[in-house]
Amino acid sequence: MSVMTPLLTLNALPLFNQINIELHAFSAMRNLIDNQNTNIDLFLESLNSKLINNEKIEYKDVFDKMDEIEHPLSYVSGIIYHLASVNDSEKIREVKEQYREEIIELNKKTSQSKIIYNAMKKIRTTDENELRVIDISLKSMEKGGVNLEDSIKDKLKEIHMTLSKKSTKFSENLIDATKDYKYVVNKETNNGNTEFMKKVPLWAREMWNKEDPENGPWTITLGRPSISAALRFIHNQDIRKTLYLKYISTAGDINEPLINEMLDLRYQESQILGFNNYAELSLSFKMAPNVETILNLLDDLQKVALPKAKEEFEEIHKYAENNNEKIEPWDIAFWSERLKEDKFNMKEEELKPYFSLENVLKELFRLSNDIFGITITQQTCVETWHEDVRFYDVFENGKLVAGFYLDPYVREETKKSGAWMNSCVDKNKALKHDVPIAYLICNGTPPSKDKPSLMSFSDVETLFHEYGHGLQHMLTKIDNGEISGINSIEWDAVELPSQFMENWCYNKQTLDRMALHYETGEKLPQQMYESLVMQKNYGAGMAMMRQISFSKIDLYLYNNWKSIKESGESIWDIQNKYFQECTPYKTIFPEDKFLASFSHIFSGYAAGYYSYKWAEIMSADCFEAFEENMENYKEKGLEFRNSILALGGSKPAMEVFKMFRGREPKVDALLKHNQLA
Repeated sequence: MSVMTPLLTLNALPLFNQINIELHAFSAMRNLIDNQNTNIDLFLESLNSKLINNEKIEYKDVFDKMDEIEHPLSYVSGIIYHLASVNDSEKIREVKEQYREEIIELNKKTSQSKIIYNAMKKIRTTDENELRVIDISLKSMEKGGVNLEDSIKDKLKEIHMTLSKKSTKFSENLIDATKDYKYVVNKETNNGNTEFMKKVPLWAREMWNKEDPENGPWTITLGRPSISAALRFIHNQDIRKTLYLKYISTAGDINEPLINEMLDLRYQESQILGFNNYAELSLSFKMAPNVETILNLLDDLQKVALPKAKEEFEEIHKYAENNNEKIEPWDIAFWSERLKEDKFNMKEEELKPYFSLENVLKELFRLSNDIFGITITQQTCVETWHEDVRFYDVFENGKLVAGFYLDPYVREETKKSGAWMNSCVDKNKALKHDVPIAYLICNGTPPSKDKPSLMSFSDVETLFHEYGHGLQHMLTKIDNGEISGINSIEWDAVELPSQFMENWCYNKQTLDRMALHYETGEKLPQQMYESLVMQKNYGAGMAMMRQISFSKIDLYLYNNWKSIKESGESIWDIQNKYFQECTPYKTIFPEDKFLASFSHIFSGYAAGYYSYKWAEIMSADCFEAFEENMENYKEKGLEFRNSILALGGSKPAMEVFKMFRGREPKVDALLKHNQLA
């Protein structure tokens, strides 16, 4: 390429400050795709010649070479897709759409190549990691249709292209629907009365109006921090009803046809590949052996959790009645919050000043040093995609081993809601990438003009969660790119380190150092600490049933799509059926189109949402190993690091778990942690 662009740093950190999508992305992608096409053709020609002449084929001849060929395009498209989630724009959408089909075509060119497949089968090696990569790759290619007729491969390729389009459109619709809706609370819209807003915590009013939080007007959006605060704290039932019904219907009409089309396409894919349904296909890459095993586990958890959930709901219902209000679904979060405040004598408004982002990070990094032996320092000269984004170096014994970006605050106009970790750079010896880099994305409350960023305790847990994912990516000891970090870990095991890290939020020593009042430096008072720990499992039954309902809806749709269509049932019928079964309150509204905003099960977690519960069982079990011997937690930390965090996909997840725990996981620790046993 004659002109270097800021996108093409390749072996360095992205030059985010200098990237202009319109000026750089289209030309860079065009050239990279053309180059990769040419290089793949030459590679296949050379590899085929070796096969024909029965020449020796080594691991590096296939895998290292493919890494080298695919890296430039993978790296640049990764940056573009990352920016689409944190700094969305029409131009980013255009570039994704323009080159989508060609990228899929390129991927199929290698993933469905009989030449590469046959070459892999000829490799002879004694290296365990290389054998693991070969085994995973062969199975992936077989399940991807490498042995199919060319005409059927073409059909499969068409399905994957269409799925990619539909999935992207689903996400874009959700972003657009979220940012387009605004509910303004002022005297004009509330019959001259806004006195009830004085009861709302100041931090929430500041989120809705930074300039004049006392007097408003207050603009509430469908972004998660905004809508969550409104449903929990606004003392006006009519407003809560309006917001709730709008929230549960987000993108409902526009995403419904996309959902049906994606379910159709995934069913077709499973049929082509020899599976009865997409759930079977999905589970062929996971720890869980079959749908029946998962459903049995979910049913076992439901037997324990549903009675508890009904008990919890009845308590909230009675509490609302005692306060002269008949409870409706839009009231549950509000009255649950009021009951929690009464039961534990603590309000979130009182708790939040103790959790400034800066101090939470300070303790998180101290804890990382204590348990895992790493040191984290902020790097100020790294370019980022927004002024709020930070970059950190990770050191071990003075040596740089990893790094990560942290994007901590909500930006509803351009940034997806939720929180996630993604890879910027994988550890890969073939590419000479010794320092893996992660993206950690949250959507917390930004600082105001007179306050630092103050976190809800839920935000604290989320940060620890995503950081746990980041640790597994960054602290890998495996340098085969295909199995380093989180690569090739069974999908129902990837949540283990993230959920494990959440447990430390409740550790007394951790809280003593982390929870310091942002103005006075005062520690969290003992009474508030006890209340926080006691409220950990407040609503545990309802929370577990919510996750179980999502898992069952997901599995049922993908396991039974053919019969669902034949019966004439809609996706909303299935959704409501399981909401009725799994929730203690039975009121279902026609406006409820939750699935239309549930991107998890139409992307990476398709027929895999149960993974959260599956991994939570393992994470609770792992943390119990620390609780059993807390005085030797550093020794346990080293063991956890050298197994769960270090080994990536180099061994099956169950084998890695047993290396740490000495046995298979048990559900007991999870039930105990949730006070359900």
